[in-house]
Amino acid sequence: MKEITLYIMTGLPYSGKTTLRKELVKRCGFQAVSVDQIMGEKDMWREGHPTQEDWNLAYSEAYKQIEEYLKEGKTVVFDCGNLPLHERENARKIAEKLGVKHKLVYVNTPKEEILRRRQQNEETKERGHLDQEMMDVALKMFHEPTASEQPLIYNHEMDLDRWINKNIEQNNKQTNNTQSPKKLSSEFIQSMMQELLAL
Repeated sequence: MKEITLYIMTGLPYSGKTTLRKELVKRCGFQAVSVDQIMGEKDMWREGHPTQEDWNLAYSEAYKQIEEYLKEGKTVVFDCGNLPLHERENARKIAEKLGVKHKLVYVNTPKEEILRRRQQNEETKERGHLDQEMMDVALKMFHEPTASEQPLIYNHEMDLDRWINKNIEQNNKQTNNTQSPKKLSSEFIQSMMQELLAL
């Protein structure tokens, strides 16, 4: 059977993570977990400035959804900035505790293009808009993935069909001889949230 994988996305706001996530869902039938979507459903984009409590609640809900979908045997795309290394590590821990494979997807878009998209979004409001303060915080928080994280790198200039075939579909064709995902305890989720709150 197909191998269950957690794809952990990372990249600056407006880099194109959500666009790539939608393509992966449409083409490969993966299950998506999106922090932005959770925040939108809970009306957390108040004047473009979600509170720290909003972020904590959104991440907590996202981690729970990831656990549930992986336990159901679904490959998951975690659509989130995952800007600092520790956030990516939190997602990896979920996969590892469940005995599930994980891969980091780095959407590497030039800063100039990101700022252009942000300006455009300020006019169109197609997604939750980050004010200048939050954008500056995101830029400072971002720890660019290194080779040690073995990221799958994508940018908007690449041929999407070829990229998906090389990095996703070939992996998805592999057989999985491991056991079904293990149960992840609520205590583990709570411990990760405590780490997040402590930062």
